[in-house]
Amino acid sequence: MIRNIVVTLECFVKKGNKYLLLHRNKTKRIMPDIWMAPGGHREFNEGLFACARREVEEETGLKIKNLRIKAVGNAYVKDIDQEFYFHMLVADYEGGVLKTHDEDGTFEWLTGEQIMKLNKLLPELKEILPHVLSDSKDIISYQAAYEKGTQMSFFEIERP
Repeated sequence: MIRNIVVTLECFVKKGNKYLLLHRNKTKRIMPDIWMAPGGHREFNEGLFACARREVEEETGLKIKNLRIKAVGNAYVKDIDQEFYFHMLVADYEGGVLKTHDEDGTFEWLTGEQIMKLNKLLPELKEILPHVLSDSKDIISYQAAYEKGTQMSFFEIERP
């Protein structure tokens, strides 16, 4: 069996008491009209922190510092037969001016409480965000599965 795996990351950029979130464009093939943190695919043999810095700067124009790994996980999206393996990171805003790419979606700075109230937040984020946005130094691992689009059918945090 050949596995169709994509290695990605999301990076929650923190500025004051707010985090930068992307509301993905409705025209996106994967996870359209969903809120998530900036991020993307890791290049071949690219380090995790180098990827986070590159993706955040490419997508937002911002520089980041103090990167922290908060969660690792995988999600299988059945309708497109694709498995995503990713890291969830938090980083502090270092500088730069936020730019937009309308084809990707729109960015907003939101508090943790505002993020948790978003109607179209990526479903697995609702489960892990209390940990990701906490001061805990622990790293969690989890699994998720989606039947079609954003219809999450399975979620589990693995216990060490």
